[in-house]
Amino acid sequence: MVTTTTIAGVLSLALTISSHPPSGGGGVPAAHDHMPRSEVQRIEQLLERSAAELQAAGKLKVTPNAPKIDNLQWPLRARPGYSAPEYSGVSNFVDLNAAVPNQLLDFSCGARTYDLSSGYNHAGIDYFLWPFEWQLMDAGLIEIVAAAPGTIIAKEDGSADRSCPNNYSANWNAVYVQHSDATVAWYGHMKLNSLTAKPAGATVAAGEYLGLVGSSGFSSGPHLHFELRSNAQGNAQILEAHAGACRSGPSMWANQRPYFDSRVSRLATHSAPPNFNVPCPNPTQETPNFKDRFNPGEQGLFAAYYRDQRRGQLTQYRITRPDGSVYQSWQHAPNNPQTAFYAASYWYWIYNLPQSPAGTWNFEATFEGRTERKSFLLGPDVIFANAFQ
Repeated sequence: MVTTTTIAGVLSLALTISSHPPSGGGGVPAAHDHMPRSEVQRIEQLLERSAAELQAAGKLKVTPNAPKIDNLQWPLRARPGYSAPEYSGVSNFVDLNAAVPNQLLDFSCGARTYDLSSGYNHAGIDYFLWPFEWQLMDAGLIEIVAAAPGTIIAKEDGSADRSCPNNYSANWNAVYVQHSDATVAWYGHMKLNSLTAKPAGATVAAGEYLGLVGSSGFSSGPHLHFELRSNAQGNAQILEAHAGACRSGPSMWANQRPYFDSRVSRLATHSAPPNFNVPCPNPTQETPNFKDRFNPGEQGLFAAYYRDQRRGQLTQYRITRPDGSVYQSWQHAPNNPQTAFYAASYWYWIYNLPQSPAGTWNFEATFEGRTERKSFLLGPDVIFANAFQ
């Protein structure tokens, strides 16, 4: 039974939330790769040769009639200490349309993929880091792990990991793992000198560390290119692990995520707008301008970072005092008619904070049934310095 008091409370809350356009933000290009056909052929030759050598040495076995890999695990994980809700998104899936150029078809019959006029169709899944991809990469916070157990058949390291458009390194850093059913997973664009110490011929378990996300090779920014092939031969079939309207059959993932996996990736408080617009070839100087302690009356910038944010998806925001009461509340949904979704996006609002009360405040966002929270401090520095004495 709903009481009159409850209804009144809901109406009161609704009246305090108002649409409030952001002070800035928008969509941000998500990292991806531009692998030329010549690079793909080089890798194919490497794997075919390496697999043959390992088989001859008795270090690589393919089990006849082995069950097909159908329990793939998520190939990324954050190192302990990274506290934001999420750290990555998907910029591209496998292109299932063999025609080029601009003949795109992903597993869900969409166009979240790419091809090149040279004849290359995107053959993997691109997992980009977000937000502040270069800082995540430089701090080594996001690890690449084996999606399935298998044997390392080749490793490549030694290439620069600061690639960005028109500033590509010659090759990428990568680990290649063959599974018991002969399928082979490519893990590419790794950070320089971050690869597992295990040699070719060694086995790895599902979830085992393989390296760190980087931007080596033909890469626009830090991301993992995860590619699955039917075997180690040059003419191997490209496999799309996701099941959907345009890729029949069961999913190869243990838990396939939604096509649009909409999440708040991070909430942050800042002293000034974040700067992502650092031109290539010096892309590592992102300036977040983070700030989590404000003086009374100071201006604060409150930002929300998203992956797969779709047009019309509503977020309710709140800034709350130490006692939980609401200081500011508003809502926002992207409404650009030309943009159905953003793979990566951010929005920020600027508010003048009051003189009091001092203490721990919170910036909150409720989106798609989840509430995320970022704490910050308000009050003179001396108050917080003495608080721990």
